[in-house]
Amino acid sequence: MRPVAAKRTPLSSVMSNSVAAMTTASPPPLGDLAIIVCTYRRPELLRACLQSIVTQRIPAGQTVRLTVVDNSPEGSAALVVDAVAATSPIPVRWMAAHPANISVARNAGVAATTEPLVAFIDDDAVFDPGWIDAVIAGLQRHPHDVFFGRIETDFEAPEMASDAVRQLFSRRLDYAAGHDLFAFGRHKTPGITLATNNCIFRRQDTLDDPEPFDLDFGLGGGEDYDLFCRLERRGRRFGWLPGAAAREFVPKARCDAQYLRRRYYAGGQAFAAAIARGGRNATLTRWGIRLKAAVQAALLLVTYPLALAGGEAEVADHGYKLAGALGKMSFGAIYPLYRKQPTPVVLSRSTPATPSGTSTATDGVEQS
Repeated sequence: MRPVAAKRTPLSSVMSNSVAAMTTASPPPLGDLAIIVCTYRRPELLRACLQSIVTQRIPAGQTVRLTVVDNSPEGSAALVVDAVAATSPIPVRWMAAHPANISVARNAGVAATTEPLVAFIDDDAVFDPGWIDAVIAGLQRHPHDVFFGRIETDFEAPEMASDAVRQLFSRRLDYAAGHDLFAFGRHKTPGITLATNNCIFRRQDTLDDPEPFDLDFGLGGGEDYDLFCRLERRGRRFGWLPGAAAREFVPKARCDAQYLRRRYYAGGQAFAAAIARGGRNATLTRWGIRLKAAVQAALLLVTYPLALAGGEAEVADHGYKLAGALGKMSFGAIYPLYRKQPTPVVLSRSTPATPSGTSTATDGVEQS
């Protein structure tokens, strides 16, 4: 019986299979990362923010560039940015954006960058060590268009931080990395409102509008939530990245009950505006939101005695929820929360203070 010759695999097939295996094992390059920080008259908090960025470990082959958008009329951040840039291992640049309006600042940052990946962090927040590693790993592993990282809080006056206040300034979820998040609708992610602080965009199909952030929201906030509502309607996906963590400093002034009632009221207005504009009939949708808010307000008034029994913090939180409901019911423009706010100039995360002789009133936009 004649022996059967062993079948030989063509060399071209072996090489093709090898290349395919290598392609599967090594994800395609993500592209460069732009980190944008919008700032307004918070130089020392900004310094800490920038230091947390430039001291990150940069994975081999990854390019990171940092852009600081100064929304103050006098350019108060320029000296801080120059000092950080002098010793930074990554490119750092300062640019001005006027007039004072957070949407103007965000749009200027987007327009000034071309990187396919864009991250935002607020000027009063700092990245945890390993943030960039976590972001790159998440982008390689998950297909979402926008990612949101965890946010912890450092309160200047923790005794003033009620449950509602802690939830307002933090972002905590018991989900694994890659879990889908939703901005609105019946699937809306409970417990948080999607915002740009500590978030990462894949630029393509998310920041491709001429002005992604609507200027109508720029003095009262909600410009980022409005964008995420529009993106969700276009079918874009949002993902959770708990390993990409940041910490936000919350000064005592932001735990003041009067400020918080105004903030919740403006937030209710912004929510209603963002949702209504996406309805088939914006007017009818807006009236539907008002009616639901009226029911919510009535329930809050009925349950007020229960809040009284719960103590001072419970009463305050009850009032914040009522302010939010009233904001949803309102007919006027979004309350200009960020204009002429009596917010102290914070010198550092560890020793906040207002310098002697320094006015605490601003004439522009306090960043959210």
